[in-house]
Amino acid sequence: MGTLIKQELYKLTHKKGTWIAIGIMVVLQIIPALVQKADSEFFQLSSLISNDYLGGGLYLFIMIASAASIIAMEFQYGTIKQLLYRQYYRSQVFISKLIVIFMQLVVLKVISTIMTFTLTALLFPSFDWDQKIEGSQTLLQLYFLGMGGNVLVTVFLLSVVILIATLLKTNAAAITSGFIGYFVSMAASSVLLLLINKWHWLRFNPFSMLMTSSQIISPDMSQATLMSTPLMITLTFVYTILFTFIAYFSFRKRSV
Repeated sequence: MGTLIKQELYKLTHKKGTWIAIGIMVVLQIIPALVQKADSEFFQLSSLISNDYLGGGLYLFIMIASAASIIAMEFQYGTIKQLLYRQYYRSQVFISKLIVIFMQLVVLKVISTIMTFTLTALLFPSFDWDQKIEGSQTLLQLYFLGMGGNVLVTVFLLSVVILIATLLKTNAAAITSGFIGYFVSMAASSVLLLLINKWHWLRFNPFSMLMTSSQIISPDMSQATLMSTPLMITLTFVYTILFTFIAYFSFRKRSV
């Protein structure tokens, strides 16, 4: 297993796209920060910081592309055969990929967080992280709550992307499907809330879990989702595990 993880890390770190994506993410964090410094009315500073200077959302798209690629490319180029011929089990190959995907997610999130605090300290040294935002919670507390919620929802979304990647034949198709699925589900969130209000049982559908991070920050959303925050967090974990298992069985049964 350790050898497989090292191989996956080697492939990931030696792809030019990996470093280009990180560079783009960092640059796209710097630009809004400089714009805000030049014109304080362009963005709301607290909102900008809470979203990692708009770069926080970019790591999600990087992860969708990476998660789809790490699975689909093995079948597209036939390299999965080499791994299986070396007497590795498919379960070992699959788990090693999941571990590397999660490691990449953590690294990207750490980079975006470091950039957020660095840019804030350099450009907005008087910014007060202890200011009250929601009740007795400070902006710093909400920032880390939001970070935890975003990571949770991202892991859930990646489980779906990985499942799609095991079903499609090409890397491009898997990535495109992941992006389209994300945008469609986010665009349909307002419609979904209306449907939940009419048919309460719909609140348990997987797409509702994409609103978990928002509800962690704003618990009042429970009036719209008709679920408590602990329940949404639990269901997000459950659906993540479920889709991951389905993805594994799809990966296991797919012909090479």
